[in-house]
Amino acid sequence: MRHRLMETSRPEGDDAVRVQLCAYNMAFSDLGLRFRWDAHVLASLSAIDDEAERVAAYIRANHSHLLNAYSAEFLSRAILDRKNAHTARYFAAKEVIQEVYRATDLAQA
Repeated sequence: MRHRLMETSRPEGDDAVRVQLCAYNMAFSDLGLRFRWDAHVLASLSAIDDEAERVAAYIRANHSHLLNAYSAEFLSRAILDRKNAHTARYFAAKEVIQEVYRATDLAQA
């Protein structure tokens, strides 16, 4: 039961940011990119509405050498495809875990 109390004691916004950062960082790793985002990087890019443009702006500002081989659009699309796949897996796993908790609660009742 302790894990549930810890899980619900965090604000939902913090969880959403952590999930998003984790998905971005896993995508970067999958693609062999040595990027590592934290909440400050994400916040600094938040003024840009379009997610693909947000990633492209980061690449242009911090890793412009990559633009010698790839377009910013190509890189941002590759990153977002991987990030979205990781995010989908997270939410699918979270749903399975919630189902297990519900089944356990029903069995104990």
